[in-house]
Amino acid sequence: MERIQAIFRGDRLIQDFGMTLVEARDGYAKVAVAVADRFLNAHRIGHGVLLFAVADAAFALAVNATRDAVGVQWSLNAFRAAQPGETVIGEAKVIHAGRQSLVCELTVTAGDGRVLARGQSTALPVTPAALAPRKSNAE
Repeated sequence: MERIQAIFRGDRLIQDFGMTLVEARDGYAKVAVAVADRFLNAHRIGHGVLLFAVADAAFALAVNATRDAVGVQWSLNAFRAAQPGETVIGEAKVIHAGRQSLVCELTVTAGDGRVLARGQSTALPVTPAALAPRKSNAE
């Protein structure tokens, strides 16, 4: 859980969006965020990017709970709109944890339980060296 907490605290988008960690364990995470005015689109409903962001945050926590991994594929279908002021909850569950890939099932719900979106995402395990900043040719 300490690793998950560190990832949660270190993720700038999670912090900038004001997300809260609801639940997390190896291969599973649930994250929530309020649909504030700044997250509304021109139709005055929750922007699709907010649905994706909360699902992606849960995905990142679920796959990185035990090893370093980066997302490489996402598919998310939105069924319903998030309403202003309500809480949106992103949930990710690892359904495949192989040596070369991790696959998650994603669900986004409203606070009242309405399913807003469902999807799937894939991550690739990486080494810490692969995540290290690269030196430019000028250096």
